[in-house]
Amino acid sequence: MAPLTQAFHSDLSLAPNSYIYKILSTSPRTDPLSYFQTDALAVISSDDSLHFINPATLKVLPDGVIKNVNESVTCLERVDDPLSNVVATAGRDGMIRFWDKRNRNKVMLIQSPNKLISSLVCNNPRNFIAAGIENPDDGPGVSPVLIWDQRNVQKPLLELIESHTDTITDLQLHPNHPTLLLSSSTDGLVNIFDVSKPDEEEALYQVINHRSAVAHAGFMYPTTDIYTLGTDETMSFYALQSHEEEEEPTPTIFGDMREKLDCEYMAKIHWVGDEAFIAAGKHSSSTLDLIPIQKAPQSPPLQYDYDLEMSLRLPDAHGGEIIRDVFTDVHSHTTYTVGEDGFIRAWKLPGDEGMDIDDEGALGTPKRIKDKDRKEKRMGKKEKRKGPGGNVAEGGRKARYNPY
Repeated sequence: MAPLTQAFHSDLSLAPNSYIYKILSTSPRTDPLSYFQTDALAVISSDDSLHFINPATLKVLPDGVIKNVNESVTCLERVDDPLSNVVATAGRDGMIRFWDKRNRNKVMLIQSPNKLISSLVCNNPRNFIAAGIENPDDGPGVSPVLIWDQRNVQKPLLELIESHTDTITDLQLHPNHPTLLLSSSTDGLVNIFDVSKPDEEEALYQVINHRSAVAHAGFMYPTTDIYTLGTDETMSFYALQSHEEEEEPTPTIFGDMREKLDCEYMAKIHWVGDEAFIAAGKHSSSTLDLIPIQKAPQSPPLQYDYDLEMSLRLPDAHGGEIIRDVFTDVHSHTTYTVGEDGFIRAWKLPGDEGMDIDDEGALGTPKRIKDKDRKEKRMGKKEKRKGPGGNVAEGGRKARYNPY
C-alpha cells in the first residue's frame, strides 16, 4: 500500500463547522472519464456557497465565491457545454441554477414542481436535464425523477413518479447510450429508463433490487455493467438487461465491505482516467484508501475484484471527519479531497512515481498498477422489484440516507 502525501490544503475561509459536499473540474472533457488539465476546481459547501478555486494553490480565484446559490444546496454538476464554462447547482429550494464560471453570472434558472432536489445530471449537447427528489420522511413516499429539455424548461418533459418511493441518490446517463438514464434510491432500487419513450411505463427498462438503501450507483464505463454502493457499505455489480432472450449473468454480490476493506464507509467509486477505485474511508484512523477494482479482460461477466495490495492511502486525511468527495487530475498527478472538516486537500505520491499517463493522455493509473497489469498479461494471466413499496431490508429497518 503506497502512501500519498498532503501537498497543501485550504479551508476557503468558510464559516466554522461548514462541510464541503462536492468537488469537480471545470475543464472540458477529452472523453467521458477524462479531462484536459484542470483550469479550475468548483466546490459547494453547507453554507450554500459555490467556490471556484485555483487547483495549483487551492486559493479562491478572483471573484470566485458565489454566495446563496441555493437555499440548502445539495447538488453541483457539470453542464458539459463544449467549452465547459457552465456548472449547475440545485437544492432543497427546488431551484436548478446554471452559473458561468467566467463572469460568475447566473445564466439559466429552472424551478422544479417538487422541492427537495437531491440529485442532478445535465448534458448540454443532448439538451438534457434531470433532477431527483428527496423524501424527508420515514416510510414510502413519492420521490420522482423529473426530466427537462434544456430548450424549454417551463415544465418537465417527462415525470417519472411511480418508480421510486424514497430519496433519489444518484442519476447518471450512459455516454455511449444517450437515452439510458440510471437512477438509484434509498428504496433499494436502481432503475434504468429509456428516456426516448413518451411515458413512465414504457420508459422503465430495468429494475435492480440491491436489497438495501443505495447511496451511490452508476455505470462501469465503457461497459454497461452497473455498480451499487449501499448505505450499509454493501457493494454489488449487475448487468444491463439484454434485448435478447438470453440468461442474464449472475450479479456479483460482495456484501458488507467494511471488514473486507478495513474501512468504515465507502465514499464513492472514484475514477482516475479510465481506472476505477473504491474510495474507502476510516474516520477512526483518519485515512482514505483508493483501492483498484477491475475485471480481467477474458474473465466471465461481472467478475470484478479489488486489490488491497495495490491500493493508495491518504493518511491523516481529514482529521477523522468523513470525506465527501474525491477528484484526481491525471495531468498534475494530484488527487483532491473534500470533507466534513470544511477543508479541501491536495495529495501527491512521493517523488516522481505519480499517475502514469498513456500516450494519448487519457489514462491516470498509478504506475505500480500498470506494471502489475502488464506482468499479469505476460503470465497469461435480475433482481426485480418486490411489492409496490420496493422492500429493501432483509432482517432489519433500512438506514435513512443523510447526504447533506
